[in-house]
Amino acid sequence: MRITKSAIVLSAAALAAGLVGAVPASATADVPGLQITQVGYNAYGPDTIYNRNQEFVDVKADGAAGRAVNVTGLTVADQWGKSHEGADDNPHGCNTYKVTSLPGITPIDGNVLLPAGHTIRVYSGAGTPSVSAGGTVHAVYMDSRCGYHGHIWGNGGDTAWITLGSNSESFAYDFDNGYTVKP
Repeated sequence: MRITKSAIVLSAAALAAGLVGAVPASATADVPGLQITQVGYNAYGPDTIYNRNQEFVDVKADGAAGRAVNVTGLTVADQWGKSHEGADDNPHGCNTYKVTSLPGITPIDGNVLLPAGHTIRVYSGAGTPSVSAGGTVHAVYMDSRCGYHGHIWGNGGDTAWITLGSNSESFAYDFDNGYTVKP
């Protein structure tokens, strides 16, 4: 990940002011109880419709006070999807996924409650929603038909967004010669 001069200056200012937290300069953390923990942005080999599930975003319930988080309506999007949210030029909801249910979780009064420590993994491609053997990773599929063969995460850099109600959180990354990146 490339670090800009402004990020270094901002980090130094935060350190001097005693404001250093767990969130790097390239991320914002404004969705209570949730955090973006990983972005798989670069599929192995050329981008084809067959390897788009190598691209994903992980969103984890941070476990604050051991409480579950109501993720009903949580939206996961890339920068383009976020900037075109509800716009006339995005009638198909390209580059976005909205949580209405999760595998392995029974809604309570219409609310999907993600237990503390559990992760939602949103794949770009198609598939059958599933739960990991340990029961803590809930895999869902965007089934993107947008982007290049359904690959929506920019290999050279992009921003992953999660939005829940009026709260949003983002994680921006640059190409770092890998396949996944963590905040």
